[in-house]
Amino acid sequence: MTIGEKLWEGKGKSAGPSFIKYVGMEGVGQMYSWNAQLKGMGRAKGMDLNFNATGKSMTPPKGIGHAKTQGMFMTMSGDMGVFKGFDMMRMAGKNPGAAGLYSFMTMSEKLGWMNDLIGVVTFEALDPMWNEMSITIHEWK
Repeated sequence: MTIGEKLWEGKGKSAGPSFIKYVGMEGVGQMYSWNAQLKGMGRAKGMDLNFNATGKSMTPPKGIGHAKTQGMFMTMSGDMGVFKGFDMMRMAGKNPGAAGLYSFMTMSEKLGWMNDLIGVVTFEALDPMWNEMSITIHEWK
């Protein structure tokens, strides 16, 4: 496994309240949504994206949580597609953050290369409640 070039980076925001779906011995299950504006670089230069995502997470009382995320993206020129991902999260502590693997699908000829892309997505919480986060997407080669 090799991490390739950085394709996008930017900031995201929580898009409303999260909803508690489950509370049990293994932790708290939630549904949440977020959106982000990402600037393209490297092979994605000039392909700035707007992301809109919804996810489900399970956060244990201590330790590492996990989430499944899906959503859609759109470029400034109107090309669009969808994505799905799986994240591992450190929700609290000194450096709250997450890392995930995302796949993409689009019918756009211009963005067709994304259909073969696996993105390594990293999130860094910019506040303790995860209302804002920085996001970076690298290609996984």
